[in-house]
Amino acid sequence: MATRFKSIFDIAAAGFACAVLGSCGDDGSASAGSETESGAGAPAALASQLFPDNFKGVCSGASVSAATAYDPNVKTHKAVYFSTYKDDLTDRSSSLPGDWTVQFSPTSDAFRAIDLVACAKRIADREVKICDGYKDHDKPTQNKVRWHTATYELSVREATTGKQLAATTLVPLAITAALRL
Repeated sequence: MATRFKSIFDIAAAGFACAVLGSCGDDGSASAGSETESGAGAPAALASQLFPDNFKGVCSGASVSAATAYDPNVKTHKAVYFSTYKDDLTDRSSSLPGDWTVQFSPTSDAFRAIDLVACAKRIADREVKICDGYKDHDKPTQNKVRWHTATYELSVREATTGKQLAATTLVPLAITAALRL
């Protein structure tokens, strides 16, 4: 059930990001998000290669100047997605559709193509139920599953400036109600 909740949340977050990314731009004349060329200067560029964690601070308004500048007139964008795990943000970009993201390459700086950062920050949570009484080979265990309900702030930001482009708050009321039954 915990995996199901996580999947429902990821679907909601991805849906929000889809709505924002899908509504960006209406002319295909430019192509933000294309990978950088690997030419003679490639080894120097790789010395400062970007990784997903370089974008984590964007969720708090920081900037990544080496990323691609956001252009609202471009139809396609490349994004990374972070969500709260415990008390830190974790890269969850694999939850996004493949054509929204870039793949790491040891021979190029693929993450320079990122122009948007999607963030799901947990801003409140509380425990709503503890499931216990589990057995292993008919012997009681000390295992417990702790269910929480949480409120998340979803946002999409420009990678190079940290500027917030869109935001909403998500409260999983239906899941909380089901757990109380």
